[in-house]
Amino acid sequence: MAYPSTMQEADSLRLEQAAAFNHRELFKKEAITLGGSYFDTDGLCWTSGNAQSPSMVAFPQLTEANAGQQLDELMDFYRKFPPKGAGCWSLDPASPPDLGIRLLARGFQPGWRPRWMGLDLNEVRTDHPFPRGLTIVTDNQISLTDVKNLPYAHVIVPAASTTDMPGQWMRFVASLHGKVVGHSVVFLTSGDLGAAGIYHVGVVPRHRKKGIGKAVTLAACLYARDQGYRYAVLNSTSAGQRTYEQLGFSVIRDGWTWWLITDRYLSRPPSPPDVQLAEAVGRGDRQSLDALRPQLQMTSRYLNRELSNGLTLMELAVHCRQPSAAEWLVGAGANYTVLDAWDLGWLDRARQMLQKDPSSVNRSYGEWNKTLLHFAAERNDADLTRLALTARPDLRMKDSAYQSTALEWARHLGHTHIMELLQDAR
Repeated sequence: MAYPSTMQEADSLRLEQAAAFNHRELFKKEAITLGGSYFDTDGLCWTSGNAQSPSMVAFPQLTEANAGQQLDELMDFYRKFPPKGAGCWSLDPASPPDLGIRLLARGFQPGWRPRWMGLDLNEVRTDHPFPRGLTIVTDNQISLTDVKNLPYAHVIVPAASTTDMPGQWMRFVASLHGKVVGHSVVFLTSGDLGAAGIYHVGVVPRHRKKGIGKAVTLAACLYARDQGYRYAVLNSTSAGQRTYEQLGFSVIRDGWTWWLITDRYLSRPPSPPDVQLAEAVGRGDRQSLDALRPQLQMTSRYLNRELSNGLTLMELAVHCRQPSAAEWLVGAGANYTVLDAWDLGWLDRARQMLQKDPSSVNRSYGEWNKTLLHFAAERNDADLTRLALTARPDLRMKDSAYQSTALEWARHLGHTHIMELLQDAR
């Protein structure tokens, strides 16, 4: 079978490029449907967004010479025309390589790492058991916003007038005994990198682990194959990877995302010196840090304040793996936590901090209010678990996202050694 208008032969690099191209085109169509705009200047492509929808920055291709100015202009645009939020997507490595540092310095926060996956549709696996009473139909019109707890229920399907070809965007709605329980979307692109992009696979929580997510993904794949497509691409979380692998998808590589919380950014946008300082911390550039010190009133309060991205300068140094910058910050008066010390490789300091203040083992970190033991369970880090247990932590403490203890996290993730350590501690 010939595929004259789509990608015909692809290695992992081409599949990764096809995934980026598909995402970029999808963002553009969504923006136009919502009455927004799409900009493409000097390697920076982004959608405008508005108060009800986010802006998307699609796989920048910037240079060392133009990245700073281009990103400054983007942030100026956001201050003048605030979107609901903003997200920046990139392949790995980013372009330029320090793109993430530049974004973090300007107010973006670290995001999740999408796992790019690809599939030759001639090899899709179809022999899967699905629940009795499950039906799947194509439907771009019905509203799913009333389906309780359905992920991506508010996704808006672009109007046919904004698409490049008939059937470019198709949604698959799954019902179990007549009630909507899941859905998925396929978005088709053409040309040398033309592929079928799979998006917005969601199943209501009470009907998960029944094969419904697999069924709506398969429906999208078969639709694309019937349209003459050779390859499908998607981005997955670690939780969804196994489902896609069972259909035949293979992991290509992980990418990057960064996200902007508009209200927080507008309430305290960083000044140019603030950006320079954060960039120097992120790069571990002590020479620039020394040069900036006389220009800024680096009081302890200033150094320990929360930046526009929700991180402190110390947390930024930890995130960017810059122990040299962290040492500089400590010398200038910045504080650090047991988790900071552990992640920087300051193991003796972490032990000493817990010995001096055992109650710090129960400190909650971040938006999810995770404790040291939650991080240890998530990372499958037995050494961190043992260290935390020396301070006799409260094993009943729960995070705010899943309302689960560290033991429950370890059990869910299948980290049996951590489970054993925590069970023994009880």
